[in-house]
Amino acid sequence: MKAFVVLSMALAIASCAAVDGSSKKEKRGLWDEGHESFDFDDHHEDHHEVKHLTTTITKKVPVPYPVEVEKHVPVEVKVPYPVEVEKKVPVYVEKKVPVYVEKKVPVHVDRPVPYPVEVKVPVIQKEYVEVPKPYAVHVEKHVPVVVHKPVYIEKPVPVTVLIKKTQKKGWGLF
Repeated sequence: MKAFVVLSMALAIASCAAVDGSSKKEKRGLWDEGHESFDFDDHHEDHHEVKHLTTTITKKVPVPYPVEVEKHVPVEVKVPYPVEVEKKVPVYVEKKVPVYVEKKVPVHVDRPVPYPVEVKVPVIQKEYVEVPKPYAVHVEKHVPVVVHKPVYIEKPVPVTVLIKKTQKKGWGLF
């Protein structure tokens, strides 16, 4: 595929080079416009010369040839052989981390305290409040009602109606 692309590109470049080299243009002079000239007698004269150029270009095109390609294909080997396997053993590394533990240690006192110690203890006292007796409250409860017959409600709706008037045509006398 690559050879075809390279071959076609080389052929295209060669053909473009041949076309560009064969077309040479001549410059026109100031008075020579290259148009046909007309006289006062409306006589038409043509003074153009026609040049024909023919060039034949022959080039050798290379012919494709077979190429040997080596491909490596994996093949299974059915011969058993010993394989060394490294066994990984987990190793425990002991790390000592200081931890603060709060402990309450009882201390023995030899002599008791000779005076009374006041300890403030919060005491909750009950307060009685008079609450008025409950009274009746009316609550409306919406109950779904099933209607077996449809109910039609008349409502006037404005409707515009277009009436098209047509006239009968007779024999064309009137």
